[in-house]
Amino acid sequence: MNKRRKRTSLSRPRFILLLLIPCMLAFPIISQGVDMFGWFKKQDVFLCSEVNGIVTENGEPVANLEVIRKLIYTDEKVRKDVAVTDSTGHFYFPQKNIRSTLPNKPFIEDSVWQEIFIDREGRLIPFWVASSPGSKETPEYSKKLAFLNCELTNKRVSFQFKNNKNEHLNHTASSICRWDEDYIPTWLHIDNETKYRIHDGNFNKLTERYTTEAL
Repeated sequence: MNKRRKRTSLSRPRFILLLLIPCMLAFPIISQGVDMFGWFKKQDVFLCSEVNGIVTENGEPVANLEVIRKLIYTDEKVRKDVAVTDSTGHFYFPQKNIRSTLPNKPFIEDSVWQEIFIDREGRLIPFWVASSPGSKETPEYSKKLAFLNCELTNKRVSFQFKNNKNEHLNHTASSICRWDEDYIPTWLHIDNETKYRIHDGNFNKLTERYTTEAL
C-alpha cells in the first residue's frame, strides 16, 4: 500500500509539469494576440511584379528567344513561366501571386527567390537574380523589373539599389542588364565567377576580388 502511495505522489509533479509545458509554449503566442486558428487560413503572397524587357545583341534586337522566369517562395516550390521575344526583342511576364498559409504561421521568414534568364547552348545568362523579402510587393523591385535592358554582350554584375524602408541597407541583385538610375554596380562576374570589385560604381575602377580581400 505504501509503495502505491509513493508512486502516486511521485507521478503527480510529472503530470503537472506535462500540463505546464504546452501552456508555457502557448502563452507568448496568445499574449501577442496571435490567432492560432488563423495559421490555417490562406492569404495572398506576392511573388513578382509585371516584367517588361528588351533583348539585344550588339545593339540589334533578338527575336524568338525563350526567356524563363523561376519564382521560389518559402514553400520551396518552383513556379516557372516562359516568354518569347518578338521581332523587336521585347518580352513580357504578368504579375504573379499565389495563396498560402505560410505567412500566418509564427517563426516563418517569408522570402521569394526570383530568377529571369535565358539558356543559350547550356549557358545561363541572367537578366535578373534576386531575393525579395516578405510576402508583399517591394516597390523598388517592381520599378527595376518594369524595364530590363538586356544586352547579351554585357557581363553579369552584382549591384545595389535603394531600400526605401532602410536607407542604411540597400537591396541587392545581379544581372547583365543595365539601368540609368538607382544602380550601383559592385561586383563584376567573369565566367560565373565573382572576379572584380567595382569601386564607386565605375566600371573603369576595378580590382581583383582576392587582391581586395587581402587588403
